[in-house]
Amino acid sequence: MTLDEELLAAARKAGTLAAAAQDQADISKAVYHHSVLRLHRAGGSMREIAEALKMSHQRVHQIVEQSKRTERCWFCGRAGHEVDKLMAGPAALICDICVTEAQVAEVGDCSFCSATLPVHEGAEAKICRSCLDFSAAVISAAASPR
Repeated sequence: MTLDEELLAAARKAGTLAAAAQDQADISKAVYHHSVLRLHRAGGSMREIAEALKMSHQRVHQIVEQSKRTERCWFCGRAGHEVDKLMAGPAALICDICVTEAQVAEVGDCSFCSATLPVHEGAEAKICRSCLDFSAAVISAAASPR
């Protein structure tokens, strides 16, 4: 028996669309979880976040704890527990080691501010000198005693 070429083409197209939709859903979920973690790190209690997002306190706790375990630098790949600090931008994370060692060179779009400037290019993101300096200042302030 031979396969109907039209049905086969439709199945292939549907499979491609389903894979693309799954990829987008995975990305959206990761961004959502990262946003919940950033809300928590900005001082929001898990209960406040849960009420604002209309979810259970336990679910917020799960998201925050899972996000902490899976965080890694988008430039060197080090896990959050392997570095002293991770600086979160809207679209990337950079560790204190990469902030210190980064050298800007090629022009590109910064993953932190979206400006097109000379950037340091990592494995999954780019960062400009201005955002590197800002990250260094934040990390330094977080490390100094209050």
